[in-house]
Amino acid sequence: MKLLGRYDGLALDSWVRAKFARTHYRGRVCSDAKIARYYSRFKTWRGLALWCDLTRDWLNDDALAAEARGFAGAT
Repeated sequence: MKLLGRYDGLALDSWVRAKFARTHYRGRVCSDAKIARYYSRFKTWRGLALWCDLTRDWLNDDALAAEARGFAGAT
């Protein structure tokens, strides 16, 4: 549903649960309710906030800088 612009749902699967636990609770197991409470402040954007939060390590500073240079050179 994220591809259709529906960002309110939390896609809680085994990867998300494990990654959330490592990122925010020092690897301790968390309930789905605890994860939902953590992202509830983002309201209708909570699903997107979860995704951006848990995948932020997929990009490093070098990749972001190279991408920015690529966009700047495209004009």
